[in-house]
Parts: sequence; C-alpha cells; structure tokens
Amino acid sequence: MPRGKRTVYAIFSAETNMRLGTIRLHKQDKMGKSWKEHAAKLKKYDSRLRKRVSVKLKEEKHSSN
Repeated sequence: MPRGKRTVYAIFSAETNMRLGTIRLHKQDKMGKSWKEHAAKLKKYDSRLRKRVSVKLKEEKHSSN
C-alpha cells in the first residue's frame, strides 16, 4: 500500500521556457528535502539551444474524471 502520493511536475527550460518533459516527485522525500531542492540540481537537454540547461518545475493541474 502506498504511503504517500507523488505529484506530477512539468519541466521547463530556465532559458527558453520550452517544455522539456515531466517528472513525478513527492512533496518531501524521506530525508526531509523538498521538491525545490531536487529541482535546483536537475539539468535537462534543451533541443533549441543544443545544450544542457537548468530547469524550472511547475506543478501540473490534473483533471478529475
């Protein structure tokens, strides 16, 4: 049985604001780190700039069925 729910975040390039993908994170991990601390270390490849860039995360709104 799951202990907590993960939240879906959209990954955006910090330089071009282009959407690069999604990631699922807990609001807080078992060590007490928040999702913002994980995002600070995360880098993704931006195809427009053809290099790895730092990213911004934004929580995705999920629709209810």
